[in-house]
Amino acid sequence: MMEIYQCYKLLGLTSNATLDDVNKAYKALALQWHPDRIPRENVQQQLHAQEKLKEINHARDSLRKAVEQKATTSQAKYSQKTSYQASSQTRQYYQHQTRYQSKYQSTHQSTSQAQQQTSERSSERYSSYQSQAYQSYQSTQTHQQSNKQNHHPSEPYGSSQQSTQSSSKQQKPDLTGADLRGANLREKYLEGRNLSYANLSNADLSDAFLHRVNFQGANLQGANLFRANLFQANLQNADLRGANLIGADLSGSDLRGADLSGAKVGFGEKLMVKLTNVNFTGATMPNGSVYS
Repeated sequence: MMEIYQCYKLLGLTSNATLDDVNKAYKALALQWHPDRIPRENVQQQLHAQEKLKEINHARDSLRKAVEQKATTSQAKYSQKTSYQASSQTRQYYQHQTRYQSKYQSTHQSTSQAQQQTSERSSERYSSYQSQAYQSYQSTQTHQQSNKQNHHPSEPYGSSQQSTQSSSKQQKPDLTGADLRGANLREKYLEGRNLSYANLSNADLSDAFLHRVNFQGANLQGANLFRANLFQANLQNADLRGANLIGADLSGSDLRGADLSGAKVGFGEKLMVKLTNVNFTGATMPNGSVYS
C-alpha cells in the first residue's frame, strides 16, 4: 500500500494539488502506460504496464480522497473562525452597551443633584413661592423617575444568532430504477449511491469512481466501464453483457448471478481487470460458462 506522499510523487503532483490536477495527471499517465500502446508480443512490457496502471489507479483514488478530506477540514476551520468572530463582535457590543449605560446613569444622577441644589437656593431666596416651587420639583422628579423605570436598553440585534449555523449535508437522491440509458457519467464521483435496477445500458462510466455503489439488478449492457473503480460494488444479478471492463478495478465486488456474456475483460488471453476477492458464484462469465 503506497503512502500518500508516494501517490503525489507517482502522479507528479504537490500536496496542494486540486481534484482537477489529480484527474489531469491521471489521464496523462494512464494513456502513457495503457497496455494497448505496447506490442502484444512484448509480454514482459505488457505485464509491467498492467502493474503500473494498477498503481496509477490506486494513486488517483487515494489522492481524490485526500483532496476531499482536505476540503472538508478547511470548511470546518472556516466555520470555527466565523463562530469566533461572531462571538467577539457580540462581546464588544455588550461592553459598549455597559459603558453607555454607566455613562447615562452618571449623567442623570449629576443632573438630579444640580436640580435639587437649584431648588433649595430658590426656596431660600423666594420664600413666597416655596410651596409652588416644591410642587413643581416633585412633579418633575416623579416624571423623571417614571421615565427611568420605563426605560430598558434595547437587546443587541442578532443576540439569538451567536452560534454559527452548520451546513448539513444534503442527502443523496435514491436512483433506484433510474433511466440513464446512454448517459455521460464519465469521471463522475458516485461512491455509495443506490443505482439498483437502474437502466444504464450503453452509458459512459469510464474513469468513474464507483466505490460501494449498489448496482444490484441494474442493466449495464454495453456500458463503458473502462478504468472505472468498482471497489466493493454490489453487482448481484446485474446485466453486464457486452460491457467494456478493461482497466476496471472490481476488487471485493459481489457479482453473484451477474451476466458477463461477451464482456470485454482483456486482449486475447491477457486479463486486464483487477478481480481480487470477487464473488462470482452463479455468474455467467464472458465466455458463456457459469461460474460455480
